[in-house]
Amino acid sequence: MAFLPVLNLDRRAPCLKPNTRRKLPSMRQEYGQFCPVALASEVLAERWTLLIVRELLAGAHRFNDIRRGVPRLSPTLLKQRLQTLEYAGVVERKTSGTARGPEYCLTEAGQSLRPVVVSIGEWGQRWARDIGPEDLDPGWLVWAMHRRLNTPEMPPGRTVIEIEFVDAPAKQRRFWLVHNGGTVDVCLKHPGYETTVRVSTRVRTLAEVWRGIRSTKDELRAGRIKLDGARDCCRAFPKWLRLSMFAQPN
Repeated sequence: MAFLPVLNLDRRAPCLKPNTRRKLPSMRQEYGQFCPVALASEVLAERWTLLIVRELLAGAHRFNDIRRGVPRLSPTLLKQRLQTLEYAGVVERKTSGTARGPEYCLTEAGQSLRPVVVSIGEWGQRWARDIGPEDLDPGWLVWAMHRRLNTPEMPPGRTVIEIEFVDAPAKQRRFWLVHNGGTVDVCLKHPGYETTVRVSTRVRTLAEVWRGIRSTKDELRAGRIKLDGARDCCRAFPKWLRLSMFAQPN
């Protein structure tokens, strides 16, 4: 039976073995074309797949960490998508020997998708539709922000940033980012430490600031973002928050 490689960037080393195509129960779309774009799309164009790759490129390796970056994706479907990527040679599952379960790591083929994902993000920043109310997920925003904190600019010791979204439902109104020793954790409940800086704003305001659509300084000056804490920490706060990698300097 003839074999067509999928997502193969090197003609000498197809990502799939000849008998692997039968093992892809979650891959339903085949385009019947030998064009590399069509073959790659069989793996990458399924819903959620590129977002999973985005999370892996951002450093998520555990199942639950990946899911926190795609919270509307069910565990069952995430498992299926990871299996598809594993069979396609994009992801390698490694047993960690701990109770936390396996780790999912990008292979060479997966790492080579970095410029692809970056290019798609840059295109989306310029050409995609505007942010709608259904896109404003406070939990995802804070999760994305925690990976972009400029920790070297933070004071030594523990720093706690409390974020209050004044227009969010009660269960999604408050989050805490706790930095200590270069590690940042997201807390859904009060972590038990004194807050260094408290941020109060609307979800859309902070989302658009993080995307680079609004200016941090302008929103602070207009009072749409309010900071509470020691004066030197509030003054330094804009330096702590690195914006989305797709944000344009404003």
